[in-house]
Amino acid sequence: MLIDVSDKIKIPIEIEQKILSRFIAMSERNISAIKAYKIQYDRDVICAIENYIGPSSAYYFYQELNSLFKQYEMVCYHSTKTIDENVIRSNGLTTNEWNTYSKNMVHTLQVLHVEEKDIVHIVEIIKCKYDWKYPAQGREPQLCFYSDRGLLSEDMYAGYEQFCENIGGELARDALKQNYPKLYECLRENGKAFLVKFKIPFSNIKSYNQDTIIYQFVAYFAGRYFWNYDYEIHFDGNTDKAVPASDILELIPYTTDRYYFKK
Repeated sequence: MLIDVSDKIKIPIEIEQKILSRFIAMSERNISAIKAYKIQYDRDVICAIENYIGPSSAYYFYQELNSLFKQYEMVCYHSTKTIDENVIRSNGLTTNEWNTYSKNMVHTLQVLHVEEKDIVHIVEIIKCKYDWKYPAQGREPQLCFYSDRGLLSEDMYAGYEQFCENIGGELARDALKQNYPKLYECLRENGKAFLVKFKIPFSNIKSYNQDTIIYQFVAYFAGRYFWNYDYEIHFDGNTDKAVPASDILELIPYTTDRYYFKK
């Protein structure tokens, strides 16, 4: 069964009941302290409940919720730009493990008829950024995702659509955009941008993200229970597992030309 935050009515009933039962069991003193907060924004809900029902204040409760969530798959999104979306349809999504990432990058640059010396230079530059960001920091290759299209931006600030700017993702952008703009140009000007909608087992999400994601659901039900407030569930996260093609739900073209794509 899928959990999709864009369809909150279908959040599994056992998760809802587990969270609500915790609220019901709270002392009158704690309930009064929570309700004393005035709620105007989502962040107000978090401030009101964090000392009573946040991950650090209710460790064992989150362990119990974690066991429930691991019975489900989450609907998530990944922003990307590619020269051939059929590769995603056929192969799914991969982590940015260097051997695979660099092989795909070389192939893409060859298809775009980039000169061999520039291909070598581009890959070398990205490898330096990769080594600094991952092995040097003790981090593993990963695939990043976010919960819903509500995290895309339409104003002056960049949202998760920013990763549609160029082929090669954040890694290539950070390595090339500022210091090697001419080399970066071919990755920005070519390809098609997509929001890849997919499903992922909750258990495949990195453990350090899991409580933060669960907290969003706790905050949603807290908003309803204590203040009749409609809290918006949003989250992002990482996985070190590839997403198989069978778990790709939809490729949604992203055609908005954001102003900062050109800067």
